Amino acid sequence: MSGGVDSSVAAALLKEQGYEVIGVTMNIWQGSKISPLRYRHRCYGPEEEEDTQDAKEVAQILGMPFYIFDLRKEYQDGVLDYFHQEYSQGRTPNPCVVCNERIKLGALLDKIEAAGIKADYMATGHYAQVEYDKEKERYLLKKAKDFSKDQSYFLFSLSQAKLSRLIFPLGGYAKEEIKRKARDLGLRKVCGKKESQDFGDFSPVVKGGPGPIVDLRGRILGEHKGIHLYTIGQRKGLGVATGFPLYVIAINRGENAITVGKEEDLYRDGLLARDLNWIAFDDPTKPIELRAKIRYRHQEAEAWVYPLSDGKAEVKFARPQKAITPGQAVVFYHGDIVVGGGWIEASE
Repeated sequence: MSGGVDSSVAAALLKEQGYEVIGVTMNIWQGSKISPLRYRHRCYGPEEEEDTQDAKEVAQILGMPFYIFDLRKEYQDGVLDYFHQEYSQGRTPNPCVVCNERIKLGALLDKIEAAGIKADYMATGHYAQVEYDKEKERYLLKKAKDFSKDQSYFLFSLSQAKLSRLIFPLGGYAKEEIKRKARDLGLRKVCGKKESQDFGDFSPVVKGGPGPIVDLRGRILGEHKGIHLYTIGQRKGLGVATGFPLYVIAINRGENAITVGKEEDLYRDGLLARDLNWIAFDDPTKPIELRAKIRYRHQEAEAWVYPLSDGKAEVKFARPQKAITPGQAVVFYHGDIVVGGGWIEASE
């Protein structure tokens, strides 16, 4: 329970359905020398104590036990260290996916079990759905009813074992229905809270020296402040004056260089993905036509996925896609079913 409207209503819906519900939350914030204002309304930030108290009050209103677990070390090891490592390698990390897999649905479950709390299922306030396909004998991850709030993209890396224990009570509801339900339950405090945003920008804590900004011909146009401060597709903050807009086209860690170009230079025909996790079926051995999403707010695009060895795959798009970014996730869909996904290693 995060202290927000989604997880609060998720708990209420489960109680209405007859489940015996136990509320849990986790402490992950370790403080920072950077201004707390930068992290307001983030899932990781200085408002954690306030959010925890809100979650506790919701549990009291709903009449259910509530536990707080300290996962600061696990979060440091599993998410923050990953975040810093990715930026230092010239990649743009996606901590939400990693946090779901390693922390919320990983380390937290371990803590719960170690505390002797017996639970058949784990429920969250994610907007997604899990169904069991009897014919395939597999658990399927599906989009939420409210496509505008669908969060299945962030859950692609979950195993069959984890999906078998997951419940997403909000998957069949629209966001406005959840807010209305919260008001009906008297949960006005959480209903009025701003939605927590993404993880936030922690790149300044990554150390990296300046280096050249070059064009596609290799000509030096200026100097960057550290590759960890840039991402593919970035336009602002380059500090290079030309007669036309420039965008970050590539990040070369080996040469500590940033390559810039015109907007049309951002488009690529495909990508190479690693660490593929297939949900809808076992690892494919033949090319398969699917729809691919290369970031959360990206519109799915038609693509052919060519399985390779060592858990990798080559993805070829029917139409070139803009700003394919190493370090981000590529997630494959067939209709509303999440077929699988992996991590973008390079654009092609």
